[in-house]
Amino acid sequence: MMNENEFKKAPVYLQIRESIYNKIISGEYKSGDQLPAEDKLAEQYGVSRMTVNKALMELVNREYLTRIQGSGTYVSKMRKEGSRAKGMSFNDSLTKKGFKVKTTVLEKKMIVPSKEVAELLNVPITSQVLYLKRLRKVHEDPIVVQETYLTSKVSDMLFGIDFTQQSLYASLKKYCNSEIVKAKDTVEAKSACGEVCDLLEVNEGFPVLMSQRLAFASNEVPIELSYSIYRSDQYVLEVEYT
Repeated sequence: MMNENEFKKAPVYLQIRESIYNKIISGEYKSGDQLPAEDKLAEQYGVSRMTVNKALMELVNREYLTRIQGSGTYVSKMRKEGSRAKGMSFNDSLTKKGFKVKTTVLEKKMIVPSKEVAELLNVPITSQVLYLKRLRKVHEDPIVVQETYLTSKVSDMLFGIDFTQQSLYASLKKYCNSEIVKAKDTVEAKSACGEVCDLLEVNEGFPVLMSQRLAFASNEVPIELSYSIYRSDQYVLEVEYT
C-alpha cells in the first residue's frame, strides 16, 4: 500500500496496518487464519489497544480482514464476488489487492464445442472454439481450476498468447479490441472428486464452489464461457438485494 518513504512518515496506526497487510500478502497470515487478540498485538507493537483497533479496521474496510463478533479477527478469503464486486477478472481482482497470482496452463487447444457450450456461446456446433484450462495459485496454494471456452471471433488472435504471464481479459482488450462489460455468473456447491482433488490439493469430498460465467463484449455478444472450481476456504459469494 505504501512505499518506504510514506511508511516512515505515516502515523503509527498506518504503520501497523502496513505491517499486517504485508504479512497477509506474503502468506505469513493465510486465508482463514485468526489474528492474535488486540491486546496481544498492542503488546507486540508497543502501542495502545485503540491504535491496534484502528489499524485493523482499516484492513477490515478494505476486505483483507473479517471480524466475527465474539470470535475474533480473521484473514479474509482470497476471492470475493457478487453484486457489489467491481472487477470481473480473477487475476486483476487479486493483483490489485497486492497478491501475486501464479498461473499454470494445463491445456490450450482448438476444439469442437459440446452442444451445451455451443448453445451458451451462440455458435454453430460445427464451429471451433479455443479451450483454455488453467490452475491459479497464490502463495503456491491452489485457489481455482478454470476451464474457459472462447468464440472464434477472438480465438485466432489469442491462441499464441502466453497465459502464464498475461491476463485473459487484458489480452481480449489489447489484442482483440473486445472488452468484457457484462457477465452472468451461476454458483453452486459441490464436492471435489477426481482430478480436481489433485489440482486443488484437497481430499475427496472437500467442499468446492463451481462458478459458471457467460461473459459479453460491448456489442452484447457472448464471447467467453468459463467454469471455475474454487476451494470453498478461499472463495466467498456476496449478494446484495435492492
